[in-house]
Amino acid sequence: MAKNMAENKTLHYALRVLQLIFAIIVMGTDGYAIHVFRGHTVYEHFDYGNFYDYYGVPNAWGFLMFCAAWTVLIVIFHLIAGIRFADRALVGYIRVAVEAVAVLSWLAGFISVAVQISTDTCSAGKSSCGPLKAATVFGAFEWLLFMVTAALTVMLVFDSSRKPRTSTRPGAAV
Repeated sequence: MAKNMAENKTLHYALRVLQLIFAIIVMGTDGYAIHVFRGHTVYEHFDYGNFYDYYGVPNAWGFLMFCAAWTVLIVIFHLIAGIRFADRALVGYIRVAVEAVAVLSWLAGFISVAVQISTDTCSAGKSSCGPLKAATVFGAFEWLLFMVTAALTVMLVFDSSRKPRTSTRPGAAV
């Protein structure tokens, strides 16, 4: 049954479209949270001197945006690689590596943003918290989608690499 799921083109395209839709949602919600968040300057007083420190948008928010943009490129790569170079072994291994990087990126991205939701950066009085929570939830769903597609890609690539290849030339000895 798992082999049939891995070879099902309709399921593959449906999962990729869902990944693309969720990436667009994460881009929109995270981008809005970044836009609404206003960096602020804090006057720091120390025994050795005083200075103004600027607190900008947290890096985790930008990393989640990177994960969403990276997903768009991954979906395009998988659609092109699945159509044009489906029988190449090296492209199959590259597809597995890209899936693994995407899984780890989304895991790190949504967890790092989720950790910051409960801190001072996103307190109840700030308007960037709602969209940030939505971006975190959709980031978690994106990670789950990539877990599914990574498993299907691994099954497809490593199962197809064990099959003997047949020649497509007419008259070739089999």
